Amino acid sequence: MKHEIAFVDKNHQHEIEQLRRQEYAQASGYSLDLNSLRWQTSDDESFVMVAKDNGTIVATMRGEVILDPSVLEKKLECPWDFETPRQLPVLLLSRAATLKSYQAQGLNLVMRYWFLKLAEHYRIPMVVGTFVTGSPRQNTLLSMGYQFHENKQGWQQSTYRSHRDVIVAVLDMENKPQAFTYCENKFVTNKNPYALSTDFPEIKYVRSL
Repeated sequence: MKHEIAFVDKNHQHEIEQLRRQEYAQASGYSLDLNSLRWQTSDDESFVMVAKDNGTIVATMRGEVILDPSVLEKKLECPWDFETPRQLPVLLLSRAATLKSYQAQGLNLVMRYWFLKLAEHYRIPMVVGTFVTGSPRQNTLLSMGYQFHENKQGWQQSTYRSHRDVIVAVLDMENKPQAFTYCENKFVTNKNPYALSTDFPEIKYVRSL
């Protein structure tokens, strides 16, 4: 298969680490220790998705299913004191990276779509992400029906340091029809060929930072 979306494990860690470092080194609005992008225990506990072109990994995204509210708040680096009520478990999307030469193909949206399908499959009620203002995906998430909340503390507790305002984006899966319609309309327009090549893996939960 020329183009495919797949879930991978530690056997692909070196390719994924290299891709993460290469793209995060160009980050805008925040800085981080690139060594923190190495494959960790939390990756083993997560769903790590990749897009492949002729067997080469060209994009990746991590999905963490979190049951423990304290783990979620530590990962978000802020308390959940938002207007949107928290519903557990939460699927937290993170560690997204796409090769520069593929960034016009919409692979971030394709992987997000398949993670929403995973959330639907396992009846996970809420999908969450976090980013600095001005991120390229900001308007996309609004169009998909995400609610935005400010992390007033910013990223200061981990190896990340935010230099712009930090947003926590929350999608209540009750609004999934809007999100799915947005994605599918984009795929039709762009004729995106990337399809999921396997069934969804067995559910697992992240307990590590």
